[in-house]
Amino acid sequence: MNINDFKDELMTVGCSESKILNDNEIYSNCTQFNVQAISLLLKKKYKLKFIGEFCYEVDSSKFMINILFTNSKNGYFITLRYISEDIIVSLQDVFEQANLFEREISDLFGLKINGGKETRHIVKHEIWEDGVYPLRKDFEIDRKINEKFEINNYKFKQIIGDEGFQIPVGPIHAGIIEPGHFRFSVIGEEIENLEIRLGYKHRGIEKIAENMDANKLNLLFERIACESSVAYSVLYAQLVEKLLKETVNPDIKSFRVILLELERIHNFLADIAGICTDVGFSYPSKKLNYMSEIIKQLCENLTGSRYMRNTVIPLGINIDVDKEKLLYVKDTLENLLVRIKYIIGITLESFTFLDRVENTGIVKMKKAKKLMLTGAVARASGLNYDVRKSFPYETYSKLKIENNTEEIGGVFERYKVKIAELYDAFTFIYKSIDSISNDIKRDRPVIRLKNGTEGIAIVETVKGELIVYGKVGENNNFDRLYFKTPSFTNWQGLSEAVLDEIVPDFPLCNKSFNMSYSENDR
Repeated sequence: MNINDFKDELMTVGCSESKILNDNEIYSNCTQFNVQAISLLLKKKYKLKFIGEFCYEVDSSKFMINILFTNSKNGYFITLRYISEDIIVSLQDVFEQANLFEREISDLFGLKINGGKETRHIVKHEIWEDGVYPLRKDFEIDRKINEKFEINNYKFKQIIGDEGFQIPVGPIHAGIIEPGHFRFSVIGEEIENLEIRLGYKHRGIEKIAENMDANKLNLLFERIACESSVAYSVLYAQLVEKLLKETVNPDIKSFRVILLELERIHNFLADIAGICTDVGFSYPSKKLNYMSEIIKQLCENLTGSRYMRNTVIPLGINIDVDKEKLLYVKDTLENLLVRIKYIIGITLESFTFLDRVENTGIVKMKKAKKLMLTGAVARASGLNYDVRKSFPYETYSKLKIENNTEEIGGVFERYKVKIAELYDAFTFIYKSIDSISNDIKRDRPVIRLKNGTEGIAIVETVKGELIVYGKVGENNNFDRLYFKTPSFTNWQGLSEAVLDEIVPDFPLCNKSFNMSYSENDR
């Protein structure tokens, strides 16, 4: 059903108002009394995909709960809204992952989850002082959260029986990675349950974003998760350009794709190297990590930053790029690709390597869909979805012809999908370089946003689908920015993947997902 017909259809199922914004976004109002029934209808009858839920503070006594859906076949978004004074109507009986979003809203806005089975804190850890809600407007930006002296225990799932025991790991890890707690429940050597607790370092990103001028926000976006700096900066550019109904010239679009795909290359090389590390295959691991470093050095030579920061900006570009630089990129990649294929070929011909990765850490497609998995890990389970194809941006409508999918959903399938997308990245960069006809000159127009406008932007990062909702407020600031990051839901896939595996296979499963902690520590 096209977007205009569906907007009218929503009025027949109980919505009181329905409008289209920005060409591909429907906003429909409902009530807290019929939101469950309408959500169920959108899922069952219209086959829409639930992608997130967030809160917007209307005033000190009213909150607007927004439930996000997509129709990826026809390329549009649906936002179902209702006003509430103090509760979130639970959709946990409709969508398995709804509890994550409801708990996040409850912690950050102080609303009570009405009817949900899972109400434990997700952001607000036990050590937080009572009665503070960081995303309410009366919470001052420079306010710090005090720590309590006496705290209650967090209730993890308990294994029943005399033979079971638990292995707690983290939140501090020996590898100096970001903080996260992993609570393994095992019987013998097999994992019966894994609970993952994150959110130890709430940074107040969305609060900070609401207090920054729109001309500086690209700097904040690209620091939310460093491995996806370019994707986040492109996300911001997409949002602003959509709100202003403007675009950039084809050469800048192609150059943005070059940066996005360079980011995918150095990340996927490191991911593939990490899987080799966790099966003790040292030679390809060291070689692929070395090649990832070469790409980062290439990025620094091209943009002045290893993570290509402060390069992509709304309505323009923040560096000069000439044909000589682009040919340098192409020559470097052509020389490197031969070596990458040789090293990866070694792994695919090693029976000891294959013995570890095949049929390990499986997430079947039906479960992957319920868990809202996205990105390469979802495609490895057979979910045929990639933002670059379903909601194409920049020049992906010409480049992204088909998605890379596998069926079994294990470590080896995630490994193969990342290899396929690694090779795609080289092809996309070559085509993008060939399509750029002129030198690109630095161009940084001033952004002036209109108060009250709102919109949704979406991109594909190395982790999966990344979404931002933005509503403009006063003084060229956003009144609300909400991020649905791929890692927010994908971490649950890891809990599923390790079931019935042995504890020593956890690092291998974990590396094949390679989710981001900081995307949860927003």
